[in-house]
Amino acid sequence: MPKIDHATPCRQFLQPGEVLREARDYHEYPDLPLVPAHLRAPRKRPPRAKGLLGKLSDILDKASQSSGGAATGQPSDSRLLNNKLVDSRMTRAAGTVAENLNEAQENIEDALDDAANRALFGKTMEGDWSSMAGRFLVQVSNAGGEPRHQALTDRRLFVLTDQATGWREREPELEVAVQIQLSNIAELRPRPRMTFPRGRFDLVFVDGSWIALCCSFQEDMQAMVSAFHGR
Repeated sequence: MPKIDHATPCRQFLQPGEVLREARDYHEYPDLPLVPAHLRAPRKRPPRAKGLLGKLSDILDKASQSSGGAATGQPSDSRLLNNKLVDSRMTRAAGTVAENLNEAQENIEDALDDAANRALFGKTMEGDWSSMAGRFLVQVSNAGGEPRHQALTDRRLFVLTDQATGWREREPELEVAVQIQLSNIAELRPRPRMTFPRGRFDLVFVDGSWIALCCSFQEDMQAMVSAFHGR
């Protein structure tokens, strides 16, 4: 299998006089924290397709609006219930108990999932959303597209995301998702034997926060770490 060239795409984003030290693939590490809703940027809607695809999309939009939003003034089937049964104290109590049981079961399942993920992937971030690590993850998430490349230069570390996503194959549309000056990075810490996959390394910031980054292969991770430490 031929090795993918990550250096050429990254060179297009170098600043005047900047030297590329290393460029590898960006593999999103599993089980990273979910960015909270109030920090997420609104998604850009792609331009409406022309021709037949555009007309189909218009038809689907109208159909969804008419089925979900129009008020007819007629009670729905779900409302044609015996009000005495619905308002019964015993019925309400039974519903509350069932709801609490379902919620408890979901909480137990979530806790088991979290424990299993921690055992498999380890802790993936240290720091709150105002920390350097938190802001890094927010920027990558809000960039949209698909993160493809990460590069280390003599000035910064940056991640490129490809906006040409979807079912149709297109030429890459690369943008800088996030960039960190080397002066803000304390360490690139390899973590190959602790968790899976083996290409993990931690990006440690000078404020003490850190986030798990990853390459597809351990040798790529080691190349990034070695480039940062000048070996």
